[in-house]
Amino acid sequence: MFLEIISNSVSETIDIAKTLTKTLRKGDIVLLNGDLGAGKTHFAKGIAEELGITDTVVSPTFTVMNVYYGGRTPFFHLDMYRIENEEEVFELGLEEFIFGGDGITAIEWNKYKSFGNCRVFETDIYRTGDNTRRITIRQREPESNG
Repeated sequence: MFLEIISNSVSETIDIAKTLTKTLRKGDIVLLNGDLGAGKTHFAKGIAEELGITDTVVSPTFTVMNVYYGGRTPFFHLDMYRIENEEEVFELGLEEFIFGGDGITAIEWNKYKSFGNCRVFETDIYRTGDNTRRITIRQREPESNG
């Protein structure tokens, strides 16, 4: 899967995330790449809304991870901006949420390298104007074990 879409507003970015979420299943990972203020957290809000989560979704920059329940599946929203490397992911015990399998995970500023057989959707969000964003979504092939 490869999509390239132009979003002209925050609400369109949220709607694009909702559309992607309709194809997601437990254990899937959405990587959110882009500059500060590009719309990564708004994209995460769209995922949560489509999952039926009614809690307010906020950036996990300072908490590293927010967990949301109450929808059709748990939603794990991580921000690795302050994490130095993959070893720190293990030290903080985040891999159990990344690979928990019982929810959908969105990761901003990803520092993790290998996702094994998980379905991963690499999502790039970049400003192309004051209110416009170019959003590309690529599904990575699962990694082989041998």
